Amino acid sequence: MSDSINLDLGLAMTGGGARAAYQVGVLRYICKKHSAFRPPIITGVSAGAVNAAHLAAYQGTFCEAVEQLAELWKELTTDKVFHTDSGYFFSNFFRWGLGFILGGSRIGRRNRSLLDSDPLRKFLEKKLASKAADSIQGIQENIDTGHLQVLGISSTNYGTGKAITWVQGQVDEHWKKPRRRSESAEITVEHVMASAALPLVFPAVKLEDGWHGDGGIRSIAPLSPAMHLGAKRILAISTRYRGGEIIPDETMIGEYAPVAQIIGILLDSIFLDLLDYDAANMSRINMLYDEVNKETREELNKVNLLILRPSEDLGKLASQYEIKLPQPFRYFTRGFGTRDTKSPDSLSLLMFQPDYLNRLIELGEKDAEENAEQIDEFLTQ
Repeated sequence: MSDSINLDLGLAMTGGGARAAYQVGVLRYICKKHSAFRPPIITGVSAGAVNAAHLAAYQGTFCEAVEQLAELWKELTTDKVFHTDSGYFFSNFFRWGLGFILGGSRIGRRNRSLLDSDPLRKFLEKKLASKAADSIQGIQENIDTGHLQVLGISSTNYGTGKAITWVQGQVDEHWKKPRRRSESAEITVEHVMASAALPLVFPAVKLEDGWHGDGGIRSIAPLSPAMHLGAKRILAISTRYRGGEIIPDETMIGEYAPVAQIIGILLDSIFLDLLDYDAANMSRINMLYDEVNKETREELNKVNLLILRPSEDLGKLASQYEIKLPQPFRYFTRGFGTRDTKSPDSLSLLMFQPDYLNRLIELGEKDAEENAEQIDEFLTQ
């Protein structure tokens, strides 16, 4: 596959917390079959922003970047993402409870989240930047040498409720929609941390225009950043189980829905459902494009889309590894009823267990291999 074939190719990586390790497996297989694979347009949201930033910054071939990203995920453990010691959990939830009892009055500092993601910030600073708040090393170098055209990282401004896509690289024109817009920026670890800040679970991050959290919250059109940045073909890697749409309805709970199941459904609606809606809209536009006259076509954008997704339920898979979580965190999640549902999606977002992450990477490779013909056709069209 020549570089000229790559020019209009966008890689879009969605959210899903720990489940984003699946995306690495998919890319690993693609690189084995297509050694020249190098999408010039890369976008990421939530945990997908971590993958996007690394791939955009790595100094070397794209496939080497994927291998290094796989090593990064294999190094991750729960305590490298958030504090897991019993002292932290006791003091944090004591303050939360006291705040409720006192009607919002504060004693000491305000609780900003259920978990403290400072370990993840330190991990990413070590892997991506030399100093805190520095621009991520390598992104601009890859842009200057033509190895990368543009990187887009999305976050949500909690003050305005708008989705912001932070863009580093070539963009013809920034977009400004009612609930989403783009802005030029030197992407930093803070942008990545903001994009990956799961609502309520991880603290918001202060960026240029206010406090930002997970980019998936208001990302009503998760494929649109890649389109706006010039992609005519988009490879999107979802972490939503593809079998959920074709198998008979199966209840995941017993007598009553536990909190974990409700949270999981809400988070799926943020991170996963909108990709499917956006893809359906894109499919309708493509069909319309082929039917209308030349003048009308100029107002439409036809984009070829390939979505790859897991062949197994990653929530169910996470329950197999739950026993290996650090004890304080395991008791915390069980309190929300993660053992009372067959598919604890909310748990899978935070399952930063090495064996689970390795399993996701392996699954991604296997699923990509099973879709090899479809991938080949997409990349060579």
